[in-house]
Amino acid sequence: MEYLTDLDWQRNLNRYGPEEQKVLLALSRDGYRWRTRDRIMEVTGLSPGVVDSVLSGLINKNVIRPSFSRKKEIIFGLRERVDAVLTH
Repeated sequence: MEYLTDLDWQRNLNRYGPEEQKVLLALSRDGYRWRTRDRIMEVTGLSPGVVDSVLSGLINKNVIRPSFSRKKEIIFGLRERVDAVLTH
């Protein structure tokens, strides 16, 4: 697996706890700007409750944002990756 290594959140690791870092890393995979909650759970090994709590916290910190896939599933992406694409 290839991960992007030049992201803002990675330069500020001390701002995020271990579970948050796992979710952020899952959202940093090269080639995948968006991830479903289920895929985040698979990749991180975190329980549904923990993933929900972390996603909510990261949304409130304005680090990730939710959207909808073509299949109408809720998906999540790192703002620094997805917002850049949406504005260009």
